[in-house]
Amino acid sequence: MIGPEEIRQKAANLYPAFQSAWLDNIAFFPRVIPCDKTVDPNLAVAIESIHRLRSQSKEQLGYGYSIEWEGRNSRTHGRNRFPRKITFETPRDLLKLIGKEHEFARFTAAVERIRERYPQLVPWIRTHRSNVVDAASELDGLLHVVDYLIAHPRPDRFARELPLPVDTKFIQRNRRILRAWLDLVLPPHAIRADEEHFDRRFGLRYVEPLVFVRCLDEEVQRQANWPWSDCALPLHSLAARPLIVECALIVENKVNLLTLPRITGAIAMGGLGDGVLDLRHIPWLSRIPIWYWGDLDVNGFEILSRLRTIFPHVKSLLMSEEALLEWRERIGAPGNGRTGAELPNLAPDESRAFQICSADNLRIEQERIPQLIVETRLREVLSASRPESLRLET
Repeated sequence: MIGPEEIRQKAANLYPAFQSAWLDNIAFFPRVIPCDKTVDPNLAVAIESIHRLRSQSKEQLGYGYSIEWEGRNSRTHGRNRFPRKITFETPRDLLKLIGKEHEFARFTAAVERIRERYPQLVPWIRTHRSNVVDAASELDGLLHVVDYLIAHPRPDRFARELPLPVDTKFIQRNRRILRAWLDLVLPPHAIRADEEHFDRRFGLRYVEPLVFVRCLDEEVQRQANWPWSDCALPLHSLAARPLIVECALIVENKVNLLTLPRITGAIAMGGLGDGVLDLRHIPWLSRIPIWYWGDLDVNGFEILSRLRTIFPHVKSLLMSEEALLEWRERIGAPGNGRTGAELPNLAPDESRAFQICSADNLRIEQERIPQLIVETRLREVLSASRPESLRLET
């Protein structure tokens, strides 16, 4: 026969369904609990089970499950009353038994305020009931933020600059919920749907990543009117001022970048690592040849593959199977143990090199390749490139 603990668990399992029914204004009570009411053939065990069931019922506690009894004759137990039906009669009976009275009160109060102000959020509420409870204590601030961004879409200000009665880290702390809400309530023109970064998506300013840039040609530096040959620029500042160049080299290691030879009409960019996808915000890069040079290891090939999702025309430098086989015995070292799945954007020889690195836990750091080899390989690729004007300066 079912016991009080099992009934409590069944009640806890009913809680999400009760929340949904409340949201839809559907009657949920009285609620019968399907259960096994078979009495143990051992008379002493049966008496104890029935006593325990009654002792934790609404009849004794004033809340919880109600038992409907029926009198039956039994050869084993004689004439006695046995449980016929177990029911939760009211919301309080269910909620108090499972310790959810206060949580449900917070849930309903938050829902009433949210759907009164923004009925567009009802679908989100249905699928994120636990998040509604989590957000209840922050609800005033959340509504303030949404109100402000509806009235001032894409404000081009830092989140902590917004004139709101919230602490300076409030938006950062609540980005997950705010992202979901703003996607539902803001007009399409206020959202960059192709952007996952919260601030860029909703037009807020943020501390932009710096892109390290080195002019490999003095003429490029002169036309850019830069007093320095190398510098670090905010991403969108670089995007807003297209450089007059004929190619770009993207190099992971900064020392390698700084020791690249002079190349007519070229720039080098680096220090990006896994942030390489930020380069999609520099559209003028799509119009020029690009070479990528990273470590010969799993991570280096992953970066190359990601880079090609935004610039499919990127070519690699010293990242072929031939280069790997040439240098693995002399400067190869153990990798970090990472393995990778097949990458979608590699050329056949790059893919074979990636598989070797993955299978053999191999890493060849780009800074260990001799400078003379780097310059020789650059001269080879540039001599075969378009435009023909690209060349190493002597």
